[in-house]
Amino acid sequence: MKILKLLISCLIVAGLISHVVYAKNNKIVEETTIGKYQKPGAPIELSFKSTRVGLDEVSDINISLSTALKSGDIEVSINIDENLQNINNIDDKIIFNISAEKKSYNINLKISGANNGLYYIRLLTKVKTDSSNKTRAFAIPVYIGDGQLKHRTNQLMKKDNNGENISISKGEEEILISNSI
Repeated sequence: MKILKLLISCLIVAGLISHVVYAKNNKIVEETTIGKYQKPGAPIELSFKSTRVGLDEVSDINISLSTALKSGDIEVSINIDENLQNINNIDDKIIFNISAEKKSYNINLKISGANNGLYYIRLLTKVKTDSSNKTRAFAIPVYIGDGQLKHRTNQLMKKDNNGENISISKGEEEILISNSI
């Protein structure tokens, strides 16, 4: 019985290790907002495919915006984190004319970074139609090197009596005394 338990636990551990190795070797990040809840805003869906790269390597990021609208314009403002380099020098503002025949609008970026970390490309999309203007914001993760988010905080974290994390911050108070009576 002990041998059977040992064998089963070894198989479980081997399965977990192979899953972790597979996840590390997987260099493509692919996401979509299609079919997921979004707050009210512009009727735009986003899909993207990004390559996870090492330092100073170029990541191909393929962004696809789609809408069910038949006419109008999609204005896209692109903001790239300062630690990333826009290799193909794409404009930071792009306008697509919406047509009934075309359902998706593509943006292809080539991005590089010299520092390890998790960075973002932010898109602010605005749909302009005859009757309204609506916006929607998106963030696309870019993994460079180890792909870890770097937290820089000066806050001191402690635990309260219940074990909950609390942050301690310095406070400044200025007391003004008026001498008018």
